[in-house]
Amino acid sequence: MTRRLLTAVVVALFATAAFASWYDDYDKGIAAIRSGDWNTAIARMTAAINAHPKENDRERTYGAIFINYHPFYYRGVAYLNTGKYQQAIDDFENTSGPGEVDQGTVETLMSRAKAKLAPTPVPPTPVPLPPTPPVGPVVDPALRRRANDKVVEARQKLAEARARNSASPEYAMAAKSFGDLVSRSANAQTTDDFNRLINEGDNVVALAEAVVKPAPTPVPVPVPVPPTPVPQPPTPKPPIPKPVIITDEVLAQYKKELRTALENYFAGEFEDATRQLSDLTAKLPNNAWIYAFLGASQYSQYAFEADEAYKNAAMESFRKAKQLRSWKGGLPQKYFSRRIRRVFETSG
Repeated sequence: MTRRLLTAVVVALFATAAFASWYDDYDKGIAAIRSGDWNTAIARMTAAINAHPKENDRERTYGAIFINYHPFYYRGVAYLNTGKYQQAIDDFENTSGPGEVDQGTVETLMSRAKAKLAPTPVPPTPVPLPPTPPVGPVVDPALRRRANDKVVEARQKLAEARARNSASPEYAMAAKSFGDLVSRSANAQTTDDFNRLINEGDNVVALAEAVVKPAPTPVPVPVPVPPTPVPQPPTPKPPIPKPVIITDEVLAQYKKELRTALENYFAGEFEDATRQLSDLTAKLPNNAWIYAFLGASQYSQYAFEADEAYKNAAMESFRKAKQLRSWKGGLPQKYFSRRIRRVFETSG
């Protein structure tokens, strides 16, 4: 009975470990560092290192979520505070820098650990050290400049879009996104904040470049009054060929679907336009125009959500459009923004 119970406990432990992940251990280790629970911090950072030893200022966890990942730095801090100075030195030699909770520079912490290992003739009376005040986040000046330049670029692109068509829904979305960007810029303090500013600035630029000039209103041309015609016997109209009649009847449904899809595209409803244009490619697989508008809609979704899947789908649609048709001079300017036309040209 005891052996069965022990086996069940071991299986349960392995099942629990299967659901754990290195970034969960890292998060719990950070929480332990904040609270001064050094033994827990050592255990959690060791688990994270065993599963994922590579440090990075911008390490992907899952999806599009990135963290500032420096487990050797924090385990070294925990070793230093528990008197394991050689282990602390080894970890400080392996780390690339502080993470989001800065406990001091690597050089300072390394010097403290080495000083503890150095032999002294007379051991001094230990004096309790005051708690190290938290150091504010250090931001690379080059990163700060890049973020500020991106805000300036977004402001300039928005002004150009306003001059082209300030009444379009695309301009309204770009203006709202720029307002959010400016608010976030005023409160940016950390490296993650400035990286987020750059990404959101790219989205504002993409939205602004999607704003196109409205189609010009046609000017009526005066028609000269013709002379009164001499009545002629009516000329019988030739009958419409059956292939023409049948073609119009067959394509009537597709024309309506295509018009709805294009209305959604020009109104900025890119998710609906993508779905409808994708359905039409199954019904009209050899129409290069449908693939061109499908790629433009998919790339516009990428500009909104920064999801690489939308970008890859757009490039595939553009390649299909190029296979079906020779685009002299690229996509027409009156239907596609400069950014879309530039991406289309770079597709294989």
